[in-house]
Amino acid sequence: MNANLPDDHASIRYYDSDYPGRETSRYPENFDGTTILQGLAYDVERYLELAALSGGPVLELCCGTGRVAIPLARAGFQVTGVDLSAAMLEHCRENLEREEPVVTQRITLEQADTTQLQLGTKFPLAIMAFNSLLCLTDFASQRAAVAAAGRQLLPDGVLALDLMNPLVLSLQGDTVPKPFFTRRNSQNGNLYTRFAAMGPMQVDQVQELFGWYDEIGPDGTVRRSPYSMYWKPVFRYEIELMLDAAGLVIESVEGGHRKEPFTTQSRKMFILARKKF
Repeated sequence: MNANLPDDHASIRYYDSDYPGRETSRYPENFDGTTILQGLAYDVERYLELAALSGGPVLELCCGTGRVAIPLARAGFQVTGVDLSAAMLEHCRENLEREEPVVTQRITLEQADTTQLQLGTKFPLAIMAFNSLLCLTDFASQRAAVAAAGRQLLPDGVLALDLMNPLVLSLQGDTVPKPFFTRRNSQNGNLYTRFAAMGPMQVDQVQELFGWYDEIGPDGTVRRSPYSMYWKPVFRYEIELMLDAAGLVIESVEGGHRKEPFTTQSRKMFILARKKF
């Protein structure tokens, strides 16, 4: 996540549980049927396939708590994970404490702004997973992040971008938050329900994502934690222009992580772009 949120923001505190990994979740039951709707069910498998084709090492931009980076490291790849949030990186380090030393040693974490990234190493594969680019809420920042990713690629290197397809979003948004799922808080095991909604699309193409978490404590009391953040959906030809300006040529635009055709009804816009110079 590259959104500039405070460390105690509810979206960060619940991130591991909101976006669980099949192999990394502390509570496997959190990897439920809703992960398909979220777009989390099959993406790690695709990144493992791409890493094998590239041979590694792998750069993951907006790496969060390690949902993608840790399985890549388990598979033997060297991974550099970059995130702006110190709290997210700390959660990632906590997750790495449960891994074998050989896995931990394959992961390097960097706290940095992806829009200004300048690493000494270049990579054959860079990943920006699960809507991370959309957390940058202005066109200039999104374009800068794509350009920075391009600079970190070796010639002929590939950037994998996972974006929500804006064509399936409601311009009017939701009237009130509704229950999205009930899961266990990965930090303490308490059950919680996330209530989620999207605001209307604004003139600057930004939407508010808002709602609250109701968590049940051991004594039966319920703690409510409201949250609000913003994202900027990106349309297909916007991202094509950004990639072209960054010296990247699109190889494929897919509707999911299993190479589904991209259509107006696809929830995902999964893009592979190759560095042309």
